[in-house]
Amino acid sequence: MIRKYIDKSLFEHVSTYTNAYELWSKLESMIQKKTPRNKAHLVRRLVKLEYNDGQSMIEHLKNFKGLVNQLSKIEMKIDDELQALLLLSSLPESWDTLVVTLSNSAPDGTLTTDTISDSLMNEEARRKERDLPSQSEANVVENRGRSNNRMKNENRGRSKTQGYDKSRGQSKSRSKIICYYCGKPNHKKSECQSLKRDQKNGTVKCDQVDPKKKEENSTTVVAAKEEEDGIFLFGGDNYLNLA
Repeated sequence: MIRKYIDKSLFEHVSTYTNAYELWSKLESMIQKKTPRNKAHLVRRLVKLEYNDGQSMIEHLKNFKGLVNQLSKIEMKIDDELQALLLLSSLPESWDTLVVTLSNSAPDGTLTTDTISDSLMNEEARRKERDLPSQSEANVVENRGRSNNRMKNENRGRSKTQGYDKSRGQSKSRSKIICYYCGKPNHKKSECQSLKRDQKNGTVKCDQVDPKKKEENSTTVVAAKEEEDGIFLFGGDNYLNLA
């Protein structure tokens, strides 16, 4: 099982070991060699360790403490204040306010890893609580935006329907109009293209539909005339002798 998790750069040095204890001892001796190279490698990892926003603070502290313990095993002990300073330096700029606060409030100007660790855990919890209302507000704004868009779409649809009904009513009313000049429906004499064309050419004709004649035709004119042979009633082209 141990072989599955060995880095490729180390596997060739322990590939001949079959006993688990011997294999582990070899790996431990290689990794924890008290050589300047190993020391420099661990110190570099510790100094470059960084915390990223959104990362678990417990995980970050675990990684930090793990590197400190590895250095202790190769007789590279780091005092508590230096550990606290390295831990603060691993934080991003978004945590600068907390770093300044902790630095100014340190008793006798000395920081401890326990104080820093507790403060980091509390700050993480505070930020999570602060982000919860923000997330809720974001959801409310998003839902409100969707409702407004839906109402706009509904109003736009109603406007189109009303405009269509209005135009349809206008088209129906216009279908009853007859041009007096050309006798064609759906437009007035003032809108007649034939009239405008004839006016331009100087060939204006008489109206094909005379509104006055139309009114006269729709009304029956009755007249009475008294003659020697009797009384005659006239209506249009007809007459009646009442003698």
